[in-house]
Amino acid sequence: MKKFLLLTTFAALTTAACAQESKIYVCKGQSYHVYSTAKVDGISFDKADNPTQVYISNGTDRHAYDALAVDSFTFAKPTIKPGKQATDRIYASETFATDFGAFTVRTVKGLSWVIDYSSAKASGYANKTTTPSESYLLSEAYDMTEATGATLTFKYVLQYSGSTTKVLITDQYTGDPATTVWTDITDGQISKTKDFSTFSTYTYKIPSRFLGESNVVIALYHSCNGSSSTWEVKNLQLSLDGATPGGGGTDPIPSDDQTNTNKNTKGLDKGADRLEIPKLSDKDLQLFIVKQTSGIDRTYSLEWDCTKKANRWVALQMHDGLPDKGVGRNGGWQDDPDIPSQYQTHDADYKGTPFSRGHMCASSDRQTTAAQNRQTFIMSNIHPQYQNHNGNLWQTLETQVQKWGYSSAYRDTLYVVKAGTIDKKDQILTRTSSGLTVPKYFYMAILCVKDGKYKALAFWTEHTNTVIKNPNPRDYAISIKELESKTGIDFFCNLPDKIEQEVEQNYNPADWSW
Repeated sequence: MKKFLLLTTFAALTTAACAQESKIYVCKGQSYHVYSTAKVDGISFDKADNPTQVYISNGTDRHAYDALAVDSFTFAKPTIKPGKQATDRIYASETFATDFGAFTVRTVKGLSWVIDYSSAKASGYANKTTTPSESYLLSEAYDMTEATGATLTFKYVLQYSGSTTKVLITDQYTGDPATTVWTDITDGQISKTKDFSTFSTYTYKIPSRFLGESNVVIALYHSCNGSSSTWEVKNLQLSLDGATPGGGGTDPIPSDDQTNTNKNTKGLDKGADRLEIPKLSDKDLQLFIVKQTSGIDRTYSLEWDCTKKANRWVALQMHDGLPDKGVGRNGGWQDDPDIPSQYQTHDADYKGTPFSRGHMCASSDRQTTAAQNRQTFIMSNIHPQYQNHNGNLWQTLETQVQKWGYSSAYRDTLYVVKAGTIDKKDQILTRTSSGLTVPKYFYMAILCVKDGKYKALAFWTEHTNTVIKNPNPRDYAISIKELESKTGIDFFCNLPDKIEQEVEQNYNPADWSW
């Protein structure tokens, strides 16, 4: 009967789609997944006569569902009660310092999760004895039907061995964690730490399969038998993209009810509303591109000018969810597959020129994972630079920005935009015979937020082949307003107008630790 319902519902769905309904709901017991009909390319089954999987093609994603779990496809919103919605872009923010907050403990056997040492702790070892144990620390159900991106992050220590520790997610919690079908999103990130005092950071982008779900539950799972690790977790945060990952931080994008006349209105499906993203160009052949790796906040974003074969800007964030783990350089220059081949630049374009390959998002800006670091060697992240500029003045400025960006005492989040000037004819130094556009000037725009307070400044340098002895970053600092006047680019446009005007006009050198 289930098979018949699925197949006839599919036929009805394809016919009714002509009515241009705006949303499709995949109903699954006490939860549902919502899709925009404009983004659904098709619905199919793995077997025509006896389907076990239902596939939804959603743009570049293909989501799979257990056919027996799907009740129906509808255009009418189900009467199922959805989970908790995000408040100020935050679903959950728990320190676990004194209690579990909105999380609950379900123990299958043995010892349970407890609050100890200002953390949530799981262990099967107590009183010099190991007890075979299995316990879950469970979140509330979250309504992610409107989410286009979300990140889970927390701090942890793990000592000793003998336990299974996992981070799990589901959209069909049965009420019993032992009978629930979970998706493992541990991604190899939970490993033994140096000691009980040095916390590591777990951070993971919620898979697109769960964005659009009405009831998403997350669990921290611990089990052991003859021996046991001790796992301590604190400062857990689940937030929509644009709010600061890293646990305990308070950096949501300011409320939408504040006036913002110049915010980005396109590219929102790729996170163009993030604070680091400048105003996107309205010109033709301008590509908004995002680079990201599995389970971690985005590496960087950029806008590519196809006619000049160069980026207008590269934008990134620095926060506790992207720690410096010292993975080193994992390079190998790569063409950018997100750019049509006729508009790409290549490693070979630099041969025979006096210019080095100058990173915008520096290799040393992205040291959390090797995969993340490799993305900094994509050619769209590069501008041609004289090495005397690239390895001297530019590197000095990068080092200063990293001092701010890797210091949690200094910032909750640092938003950074870097590039060379290519928009104005008099700000282009030259065009090489291989087609490279060489900027006459380079710049950085920096927005810092700490405890809800914002400040900003910019750096502006002339691109010359001269070595500058002991350059001082303060000598190259200007206001964001002045940088906007020079470049014509609207930086930090997604801030509410009042905050944007204040931070862009009021650059005070005394506000920055040099």
